[in-house]
Amino acid sequence: MQTAWGWLPIIYLFLGGLGAGAFLVAAIMEWTGEQYKRAFCPIALVGSTISGPTLLLGVLLLVFELGAGLREPWRILYMLTNVGSVMTWGVWILSLFLPLCFLYGFLELMEVYPRTWQRFFVHRLPPLQRLPLRRIKHWVAGIGSLFAVGTAIYTGVLLSAVGPAIPFWSTPIAPGLAIPMLPILFLVSAISTGMGLTVDLAATLSMRSVEQHLHHLPVIHLVLIGLEAMLIGAMMLVALGLGGEAAQSARYILMGPLSVVFWLGVVVPGLLYPLVVHAYAMGAGSHSMASGLGSGAGLLIGGMFLRYVIVASGVPIALW
Repeated sequence: MQTAWGWLPIIYLFLGGLGAGAFLVAAIMEWTGEQYKRAFCPIALVGSTISGPTLLLGVLLLVFELGAGLREPWRILYMLTNVGSVMTWGVWILSLFLPLCFLYGFLELMEVYPRTWQRFFVHRLPPLQRLPLRRIKHWVAGIGSLFAVGTAIYTGVLLSAVGPAIPFWSTPIAPGLAIPMLPILFLVSAISTGMGLTVDLAATLSMRSVEQHLHHLPVIHLVLIGLEAMLIGAMMLVALGLGGEAAQSARYILMGPLSVVFWLGVVVPGLLYPLVVHAYAMGAGSHSMASGLGSGAGLLIGGMFLRYVIVASGVPIALW
């Protein structure tokens, strides 16, 4: 198994996807106007305010992992000019996305708590009275969504770019195609974990029955969970069909030393339990607070351990 990459890159991959997914969920609430149909929308508030700190924490962990970057941080600036490097793509995406995350969270807080906005900003700077706050927030959500998708995909591109050395990480969506599966899987997983945080955890704690306010949420959950399960299954099947090191990685996950973590850390809490809970909620129209919180926690746990088993299972090509 792969031993060069420790837990810091895994946590970064998880936090990067979680921050991007939470931003996307909040932006969708903004663009569809769902958050304005009620006096308070915890999904939009949590999604917009948590994305920046979550992403920043992930970036700091990545800097800690880059030993030279920690000792000589100015060397990271050199990565901005190597346009052929995948790391350079990531630096640019994150450098542009992070300010948008914090700006979007700030604008959301100002709209949710207008007295704070009036007291500390508008009162001291009268021109801000004419500022079209909601329109600006609308555009920030739209532009930020593009970078959120790019960030979530990038977490998979970062691994798949190492594909020539570790074939499993560049497993294609189908034999013979050069499109890797991992960026698509990590994008779906990012949105799913983002919903787990903003809907299953935040909204369940703040709203008596979130399904009664947003009837389509269980359906979206089921689609995302089903799609994620299909992508994981397809990745394993294609890797087994490729043979060699890719197949060995898949066997490590399905029936080898990582199988317990995969089945009990990914499949059960991150796929099966949320699937059952939201299927029931779709039929009954609601679920209990315990099941909602359990689903949210399960999605986050499953998202973390999904990245762990994928990173840990990487078998490098033999050099002899």
